[in-house]
Amino acid sequence: MKIVKVNRYGIYFDDGSEITFEYDKCCCEFNYAEFEYLNGDKICLNTNFKEPLVFEKTRNYGFRFGNKPNKMFFVPCYSEQNGCYDNSLRILYNDKIVLDEVEAEIIE
Repeated sequence: MKIVKVNRYGIYFDDGSEITFEYDKCCCEFNYAEFEYLNGDKICLNTNFKEPLVFEKTRNYGFRFGNKPNKMFFVPCYSEQNGCYDNSLRILYNDKIVLDEVEAEIIE
């Protein structure tokens, strides 16, 4: 399956599959996966992914997805807030949680 669209809400594949995110909003934070980061990665956009996709948390505020061993792609995650709120989110694949408590980098 190939990526057909990437926007701020998710990654969309030609077979109808999608990678999105969600989080529990407390008050004044906005946690998100920066999917549009992949728009500059021609290798990722031209990759023919195979099921099952693999998802991994990373140490550097984000996650990786793809097919192991050498077709994994990084998506950074951010949290816009003042440092007083939760900075984690969940990554969903076809509306099912595949990664929970992915840490997002706090930006003010």
